[in-house]
Amino acid sequence: MIIPTEISGAEKRLARLQHAVDPVEVRQGIIALGHVLGPRTADIVRGEFGALDDVLCVVVLRGGALMYPGFAGAFPEADFCMVGMRRSPDQQSVEHEYLTAIPRASYRATIYIDCIAATGGTLLAAGALVSARCTTGPELAAVISSAAVATERLHLAGIDLLGFSLYEDLRGPVVAPDLGRLDAGDLFSGSAKRPGPDGPGSDG
Repeated sequence: MIIPTEISGAEKRLARLQHAVDPVEVRQGIIALGHVLGPRTADIVRGEFGALDDVLCVVVLRGGALMYPGFAGAFPEADFCMVGMRRSPDQQSVEHEYLTAIPRASYRATIYIDCIAATGGTLLAAGALVSARCTTGPELAAVISSAAVATERLHLAGIDLLGFSLYEDLRGPVVAPDLGRLDAGDLFSGSAKRPGPDGPGSDG
């Protein structure tokens, strides 16, 4: 059984990413860490479950999109699907926008791929959506970082995390330190938040 596991060897890359403001630097940093996390996750899953051809990888959009290349290369025989998630207008819940086809009815294991787990709500919602459409087998989530509360919440729900930093603080809805102080919209629109009175990335 896999338990929440912090992966070492990328501390300097993670630190640079957490202090980045330029969206290009943040995107490149997330992609680079995805190329580390993907193979390390594949090694762990292979050791636990054997061959990777009976695994479903779920890319949680938008955050997980930049990590997809690293996982596609590490899991060449696995099935992939994409799930689009968004916050409700009142920011109190998570809604799904779409889910691409899931090729099979059952899997030996399912891996959810996202950048950050703050409260764990997005990953839990994605898990509920996928498990309603197939038998997932054991569920894992591969993230760059997670708040301690999310790691514990997901573990209790049966989804264990793999990542570089899984016990961060949570300040409001944001993991601290965050990844470059940019949200997913900033990353994909190419616009960075201007430094405010509270420092880089402040909304004032």
